[in-house]
Amino acid sequence: MRKVLSVVAAATMVAGLAGCAAGGAGAGDGGETVLTVWGWRTDAPWQELMESFSGDGIRVDYKSYKAEEYNQILQTGLSSSSGPDVVMLRSYGGLQTLVAGGGVATLPEDFPGLAKIPANLVDGVRSQEDGKVYGVPFQSVTANVVYNKTVLDDLGLSEPTTWDDFLALNDALLAEGVTPMAAGALDSWILPIYRDLFAAAQYGGPEFSQKLMDGSTTFEDDGYTRANQTLKDLTKYFPKGFEGLSYADANALFVSGEAALYPGGIWELTAFQKDMADAELGIFTVPSVTGGEPFAMGYLDGAIGMSSKLTGDKAEAAEEFLTWVGSEEFGQRIADDLLSIPAVDGVTPKDPLLAESAAAFAANPTPYLTYVGFDFGTPTGTSLEYASLQKLVIGDIPAAQVGKDVQAGISQWFEPAP
Repeated sequence: MRKVLSVVAAATMVAGLAGCAAGGAGAGDGGETVLTVWGWRTDAPWQELMESFSGDGIRVDYKSYKAEEYNQILQTGLSSSSGPDVVMLRSYGGLQTLVAGGGVATLPEDFPGLAKIPANLVDGVRSQEDGKVYGVPFQSVTANVVYNKTVLDDLGLSEPTTWDDFLALNDALLAEGVTPMAAGALDSWILPIYRDLFAAAQYGGPEFSQKLMDGSTTFEDDGYTRANQTLKDLTKYFPKGFEGLSYADANALFVSGEAALYPGGIWELTAFQKDMADAELGIFTVPSVTGGEPFAMGYLDGAIGMSSKLTGDKAEAAEEFLTWVGSEEFGQRIADDLLSIPAVDGVTPKDPLLAESAAAFAANPTPYLTYVGFDFGTPTGTSLEYASLQKLVIGDIPAAQVGKDVQAGISQWFEPAP
């Protein structure tokens, strides 16, 4: 029985990998087919989930690597004659570098594992180079406001249902000497998430994203400028000295109870529930700044694909595994065992806060604007926003300059779709 011998740090070469990627080889004891699955999720529940697959005569061997080293390790493995059989794939622009070498198989549009995945998530693992799909999405990420309900209840405050309510809630917290929002600007990567979370309605949500992609508007659009100005205006509710506050510092403020609202990713929910066991938590989607139904910002976190070298029994086993990834059974495990939002439709998480976040994203989604559509070239849309939004919130540039900076940067490589 072949087994993975070792894979070391990202700068090293892959040595001795489990399961030959070509042909029908890779049988284990008792004639079973062994699928070697690589991923960047190192936590034990992920290994348990992956290896719980119960295909007939198939055994899964899950190998995890540090997230920051994974891409390079995977690229080396995919170019090897004895690389992994099944792989976790990054989404959007991160997908492109992984599939450029031809080591990941394409999937047909009618692949069974894609049948219950929303189209906007399937597009997250679709190459902009050839338009083909390379994996089955497994998990999406949303941005919401998690709040300390215990603090709000003690002050006689409640969830906002309109934009004016949202501002009034922040003002009321300030008046009580409570920091309204646990948010910082030192780690600039969080700033576009704040902006899309608060103000996607001002640029038009997914409709604006599509107009950017087809060239009917640009980042110099007035709606985009207004959205960025809204982010700047809301910093008055951030902690004092937010300019030098890191992402970890902001999390600590919320956990300590010094700040009542936490704008950010749903991925922090599990940690908050553990670290704030004495507090009751709530969650809401920020009401629309322009009225109407609020947009829920979210994006595809990743997908699972298969090596293009697979044939015979190995290929059939990998296809069976990928079909399972797109099933309600797998999605329910993602929701309940990992407290994450599954990509597959038809799954309701047991956790009520996670369920609320998932339902809002399913009902009225808007993308993480630059990450979803403009990270396919250099400079990336996200890196441009990181720099310009940081300058905006600390007062170095006006809101209109953000759009000029982003547009100038992506114009070096972006060509609107015909």
